[in-house]
Amino acid sequence: MARWKFLPSKGRQAELALIAVTVVWGLTFALVKRTLESLSPFVFMTYRFFLAFLAMLAVSRRTLRSMNVRVLAAGSLLGLFLYAAYSFQTFGLKYTSAGNAGFITGLFVVFVPILSTLILKKRPRPLSILSVAVAVVGLGFLSLQPGLRVNSGDLLVLACAFTYSLHIIYMDRFVAEHDLALLTLTQMGVVALLQAASALLFEDFVLPRGGYPWMTIAVCGVLASAAAFFIQAWAQRHLSPVRTSVVLIMEPVFSVFFGMLLLGERLTWRGWLGCGLMLAGMLITEIRPERPTSS
Repeated sequence: MARWKFLPSKGRQAELALIAVTVVWGLTFALVKRTLESLSPFVFMTYRFFLAFLAMLAVSRRTLRSMNVRVLAAGSLLGLFLYAAYSFQTFGLKYTSAGNAGFITGLFVVFVPILSTLILKKRPRPLSILSVAVAVVGLGFLSLQPGLRVNSGDLLVLACAFTYSLHIIYMDRFVAEHDLALLTLTQMGVVALLQAASALLFEDFVLPRGGYPWMTIAVCGVLASAAAFFIQAWAQRHLSPVRTSVVLIMEPVFSVFFGMLLLGERLTWRGWLGCGLMLAGMLITEIRPERPTSS
C-alpha cells in the first residue's frame, strides 16, 4: 500500500487532466480549420455535438434511470451557456480577426474571478489573481497584432467569453450535486439540438464529403466534446473555478503548437513570449498549491 503515497493529489490529477483537455482542443483547432472549408460552422457543430451526445449516452446507459428533473435543469443550463459561447464566437469571427477573437475569448479567465465572487461567494487568493494577470498579458502577446481596433465582432466574442465564464461558474455549483455522466449527457444533447436548429435557420444542411471531415467530427465529438467536458466536470470537483480557468487558457498555446506542426504556421517573438507568460501564469499558483474545493 505504500506505493499509493507516490500518486499525485486529486487536485494535481485534475490539473493534469485539464491540461490533456487543452492539448486535445489545441489539436482540433487545426483539424476544424481545414474541415470548415467544406462544412459550415453550425452544420459541423451539429454533427460534433450529436456524436458527443451518442458517446455520452453509451457511457451513461447504466445510470439513465437516475435521470431526474434537477439533472435535466442543471445540464440544460450548462448546455445553453455552451451553445451561446460557440455561437457568439462563430458570428463574431465574421467581423473580427482571428487574433482579436483568440484574445477576447481568453478573457473568460478575467470574468471567472469576478463571477466567482459575485455568484459563488468565493473570493480568489491574491496569487490566483496574479496568475490570471500574467496569463492575460501572455495571451495578448500571443493573439493581438499591432494596431488593435475594436469592432462589432469583438463585442460578440466578448459575449462568448462571458457565457463560457458562466459555464465554468455554474459547473462548479452543479458537479457536487449531480451524476457527472448524466450532467454531461444533457449538456451535449442540448447543444446538439440548438446547433441543429441554428443550422436549419442560417445554413444549408449537408452531409460531410470525404474522410477528413468525418475524422474531424469523430475526434471533436468523442474526445474534444464528450470526454473533454466530462473531464472538466470531474476536475471542477477538485479545483476552484479560477484555477480551472487558468489551466484551460493554455488551449491557445497548444493550438499554436499544432498549427506549426500540422499547418506549417510560424510563431514570432511576440508569440513565443506570450506562450511563455501563459505557461508562467499557470505555474504561479504552484508556488503554494491551492486546497481542493470541497466536493
